Amino acid sequence: MTFPTLPLATRAQSLHFRAIGVLVLLSGCLACSVVQPVRVLPEGTTQMTVSLGGPWLPKSSPVIIAPYLNLGAMHGISDNLTLTGSIHGTMLPFGVLGLDAGAALRLATQQGAMPELTAKAQFYSFYDFVPGSTSTRPVSPDGATPAGTFRLYPYLSLNASYELAQGFLGYVALENLFQFTSAPHYYFTPTVGLQYALSSVLSVQGEWKWLAANVNTMNGIFQGQSSIGEHGNWGVYIGFNWTIARKHDESSQRASH
Repeated sequence: MTFPTLPLATRAQSLHFRAIGVLVLLSGCLACSVVQPVRVLPEGTTQMTVSLGGPWLPKSSPVIIAPYLNLGAMHGISDNLTLTGSIHGTMLPFGVLGLDAGAALRLATQQGAMPELTAKAQFYSFYDFVPGSTSTRPVSPDGATPAGTFRLYPYLSLNASYELAQGFLGYVALENLFQFTSAPHYYFTPTVGLQYALSSVLSVQGEWKWLAANVNTMNGIFQGQSSIGEHGNWGVYIGFNWTIARKHDESSQRASH
């Protein structure tokens, strides 16, 4: 893969670009996508998803939220089990293919004051098309990797959601990402979020995450820019879910023929 050159860019701008690249690459390894789904989908329902957001970087110029983009899909294979998958769009310009796939399971339905509980298990995978630590691509989160390097990260989450009003969900989630190739081997990310149905087919979702809350980040890539008690960094995310198919829609179409 080749990248366009920037002959008018200053050295400072180049270093800034490389620093942002490192941040978005690390974002991928910290499972920085909107929790999908908050609740499982009905059987036969398919949704397309998009989410954008990342760690808040108050010391950057200008102040930004690292723009980490995910594009994905979800499908309910039963009323209690939903399959999910997405591609990590921000990674591609840096020579990395990022994919994730998994499933969400409903553990308990909302009853009275009891929230609905949903568990999710998935794998994050990253494949390097070009070597790390080059003039056009920053060092990847786990070092200067050669082209062809493949990395796999197991991920588990548990969220509790409650319908505050019709079509309006509030939820908290505990996200857990594991890596076995280098330390730290475990990242814990508590999350709070809201999801609102804009229509019968479109919903919007916002999240606040304390990324890697168990890891001291004062000397890491983020350098504690938005850490809490010298640990982790916090990030903001927004996502949209678009329903493109439902089981009853398919049944209606068959009945009309």
